[in-house]
Amino acid sequence: MTTQSTQDEPESITLPSQLAGSGSLDRLVDTAKDYARQATANNTNTAYEADGADFSSWCRRRGADPLPPSPELLGLYIANCASLDDGTPTLSVSTLERPLSGLGWHYQKRGFTLDRKDRHIATVLAGIKRVHGRPPVQKEAVLAEDILDMIATLSFGLRDQRDRTILLVGYADGLRRSEIVSLDINRDDIGNTDRAIEGKD
Repeated sequence: MTTQSTQDEPESITLPSQLAGSGSLDRLVDTAKDYARQATANNTNTAYEADGADFSSWCRRRGADPLPPSPELLGLYIANCASLDDGTPTLSVSTLERPLSGLGWHYQKRGFTLDRKDRHIATVLAGIKRVHGRPPVQKEAVLAEDILDMIATLSFGLRDQRDRTILLVGYADGLRRSEIVSLDINRDDIGNTDRAIEGKD
């Protein structure tokens, strides 16, 4: 992406103009900047940087300027990505969504807004989905007997007990993998759980 005097998100965080600086407020600004840098994962930032570099290179080879954002140019870019003329396999629809997110991130950092609902982008993307989209693969549901078979392979060590609990809780609540992963028990919760169980006896 072409460099410009830009508004880098973390560095643009400052005190409101009506407030005078102080030690505690300045430290809070630094803390807020640190949090802002963690808004996206490093891998995501790396992927977005690659998206910006690829689009910038594509524009340069065609004598176009990537800034300010042009929906017409973006429409041509994603059309090119969906039907590459160098023999490379066509990119999937989900793969095309990522560069648009990355470019939106780049533009936002530079004080611009990318309107992905603009017809030059939205209708081209809709057409790509219609032509190249593949129906999602429906996974087979895990049944009660499948869970019992899984549990039967486990021993009674701590790790096996943990895995057994995850399988049973996930199945009983119908949780997705992402929801199971987000379950968290803190050290203090263990004692509370024990006491709750004892109270039921």
